Amino acid sequence: MALGLILCFSAVLASCNQRSTKPTSSDKPELSGVYYLIRHAEKDRSNSSNKDPELIQKGLERSQRWAQYFDSIPLSGVYSTAYRRTLQTALPTATNKALSPIIYQANALLDDSFYVNAQSGHWLIVGHSDTTPYWANALLKTDSLSDIPDSINSRLYRIDLRFESPQFTISNIE
Repeated sequence: MALGLILCFSAVLASCNQRSTKPTSSDKPELSGVYYLIRHAEKDRSNSSNKDPELIQKGLERSQRWAQYFDSIPLSGVYSTAYRRTLQTALPTATNKALSPIIYQANALLDDSFYVNAQSGHWLIVGHSDTTPYWANALLKTDSLSDIPDSINSRLYRIDLRFESPQFTISNIE
């Protein structure tokens, strides 16, 4: 019996000394890309119970302007949530760049696959009034940005992590 306890205790000690295979935040590579974060364009507000509305004409036009804005930027990829309004905002740019949008969960953009796929390069991230500043804060490692007012669909956050100190600008693209 004593031998059994010793073997059991030894197994517990050995498992405690093994490194976990699940990556921790310190295991993630440093991001060194340029990230453009925008909110979806103007959505249909005619039915307040519709949780997944499409864009209105003004929003479809804004999506085309976003595509024009990003025309000269060498995007490596386009991230979008699966909502109709975000996909409709992202698709003109993605199509112009011959890219397929990468779908992400609104609450889980910066997962392990993001750190692998988007470590460098130029990336467009289409989100929502609350998630866009949230992810910008996460990329900047700050908590200074608040939700985008509901009436603003023209805001662009540009975060450049290629330098020791992140370069950050907010623009309105009309």
